[in-house]
Amino acid sequence: MSTDISEDADELRRKAEEVLAQRQPPADPTLDQASLKALIHELRVHQIELEMQNEALQQAWKEAERTRDLFEQLYDHAPVAYFSLDPEGTILNTNLAASQLLGIPREQLVGRRLGLFVTQDQRGALIDLLRRAFAGEFTQRREVTIHPVGGGQRVLQIEAGIHPVEATHCLLTGTDVTAMAEARRTLAVAASVYEALDEAVMISDDRRRIVSVNPAFTRLTGYTTHETCEQTTDLIRAHQEPEGFDAHLDRTLSTIGHWQGEIGHRHKNGVHYTAWTTIHLLKDEQGHPLRYITVFRDITEQRRAEEAIWRQANYDSLTGLPNRLLFQDRLRQGIARVRRHGHFLALLFLDLDKFKEVNDRFGHDVGDALLVEVAQRLSRSMRKSDTLARLSGDEFTVIVEDLAGDAGADDLAGKILTAMEQPFVVEGHTLSLSTSIGIALCPTDGIEIRDLLRAADQAMYAAKQEGGHRLKHYSGKGNAALALRNALMIDLPRALERGQFSLHFQPIVELATTRTAMIEALLRWDHPELGILHARQFLGLAQECGLLHRIDQWVFKESLAVIKQFNAGRGAPPLQVAINESAQCLGDVQGVDEWKAQLRSFGVAPECVVIEITERLLQEDGQRIYDWITQVHDSGMKIALSQFGISRTGIPCLQRYPIDLLKIDQGFVQNMPHHATDRTIVNTMISMAHRLGLRVIAEGVETPEQRDLLIAAGCDYGQGHLFGEPRPHRQLAAFS
Repeated sequence: MSTDISEDADELRRKAEEVLAQRQPPADPTLDQASLKALIHELRVHQIELEMQNEALQQAWKEAERTRDLFEQLYDHAPVAYFSLDPEGTILNTNLAASQLLGIPREQLVGRRLGLFVTQDQRGALIDLLRRAFAGEFTQRREVTIHPVGGGQRVLQIEAGIHPVEATHCLLTGTDVTAMAEARRTLAVAASVYEALDEAVMISDDRRRIVSVNPAFTRLTGYTTHETCEQTTDLIRAHQEPEGFDAHLDRTLSTIGHWQGEIGHRHKNGVHYTAWTTIHLLKDEQGHPLRYITVFRDITEQRRAEEAIWRQANYDSLTGLPNRLLFQDRLRQGIARVRRHGHFLALLFLDLDKFKEVNDRFGHDVGDALLVEVAQRLSRSMRKSDTLARLSGDEFTVIVEDLAGDAGADDLAGKILTAMEQPFVVEGHTLSLSTSIGIALCPTDGIEIRDLLRAADQAMYAAKQEGGHRLKHYSGKGNAALALRNALMIDLPRALERGQFSLHFQPIVELATTRTAMIEALLRWDHPELGILHARQFLGLAQECGLLHRIDQWVFKESLAVIKQFNAGRGAPPLQVAINESAQCLGDVQGVDEWKAQLRSFGVAPECVVIEITERLLQEDGQRIYDWITQVHDSGMKIALSQFGISRTGIPCLQRYPIDLLKIDQGFVQNMPHHATDRTIVNTMISMAHRLGLRVIAEGVETPEQRDLLIAAGCDYGQGHLFGEPRPHRQLAAFS
């Protein structure tokens, strides 16, 4: 447009003459004066030039107005805030974005200082920016926090420069970067957490190549960030897992998106360790693997400590054989298999003949060394499936499963007798020993641990009475026991209907104050002919009769009635009642719903109820059991894990399940005054439980010495004959 306006004069004159030639009429023959003609011609040319210039100016004016209107629209509706400011920072003009950002109409912003909207400690940065702009210096982008009239705050990225038209004005642009600033802060926090985590973090791409590690990774694995570059995650794997593990891992990540468990790792120095590992898979929008995020920690020492505690609790420290606790657990499992599959189980009870004479003559050191040799010789006579245990002193037991009859047990007993005939050479002494063996069969001679032990023990003493070095089968009472079992199975269904069941309660006291904090409900059967029967004498039969669920619900209901009566007018804290849960009902979600309904019906707070489960009930670790325990815990009722320490499932249960209380098995408690190992185990259990936030109950406290040792160990509660025997609730004294 400016080029059109500034055409040179010669070109303009040429065009004017062309226009004049078209307009000019034929020459007037009467006018022949040359000068006059030239003058008129010149005037007309100038006229046409002026007309053309005027037309060009009008066109330029219209185009300038269109450009101005477009600029004003762009200025007003730009997504960036514009401020025209004087040297003092006073607002002279703004666009709509600036008005909306500050929450004030444009006309009300004019004349106000922009700095009034800026956080006080950042106003100096704004003033410095304006000073540099008016001085003609280069200004860098800066961020300031502003406070709109409507409240809150926003982060602006500002730039300033001299106004292109008004040199006395500064044009300041502000871009709202609040979201970006918040994202930066979030990323900074995430980065600091990533760097400060005690757990190792490893991020790998879709091909398992490591792209990032945190400092904890270097501390744990020995590999620096530089050393992991372009390496795959196999760099730290020990590959000790069974065949097919990696395929299972990939399949789980692909379908579920995460995996958690133990993986064997290898340190840079070659040392292997066990890592508790969590892996998450991030996918892109198309569902393809994008990043693998692996978080892990070294649990080697934890596993070693757990193994040590378990071995101390379940193995004889002298011979390395299973002790009484583990033996009972194995026997319990064996009996359960007999019930399911119908095979026979044999229990062999061994006692060394005249072992006391060896101890008295050569001393306990020789006696202990002899027991070690006996254990090794007996072990060589066993099958891999048999369980050899040392109960105490010179008493050993053997569990033999999957028998068609008693022939297999006789064969093993014969091998043992033969093996024991060979002399023992111990610390320079040649010693001759023999053994007496008693044999009891399950289910012929009993289907309960106590019954089988009693039968095998009686048979062993019968062998001793006949001179020893022989085996004897339990006899004489087998048929009677079977007849009694059948009679009880007939009477059981009618017992519930006739109201022959009752509850006895045993106090659980707070050791530090002697205050009764809980009572445990214990089931009794007042049999019209046999008298009071304990639960262990008939619950196994109740399971076979399909009565366990009904009995459990009856016990729960009766326990609520008693605890409601005891807590009436008691005040805080209320008394709790501990109720034992049977194996058959563990995992019955419907049963938990019935409990909740009973709690509402009686008006008893869920916190007053403690559901006791044993370690062995959790051996079948599955989602159903986990869901059941979680539902009980979420309802407000407490979970107590009793008989703790008698199997390997105990410690993992504390990690997996929401347990509230730990009940240490009475076998440990009763041995505390006599065995340093048992004291150490109990102290360790209490310390571990407290670190996990659990309260501890010691079962089977019978003497003041046991109580004092438990108090010194920091145990919370005690239960046993020292504090009161189980009695009907009407015979219990008022609880303090």
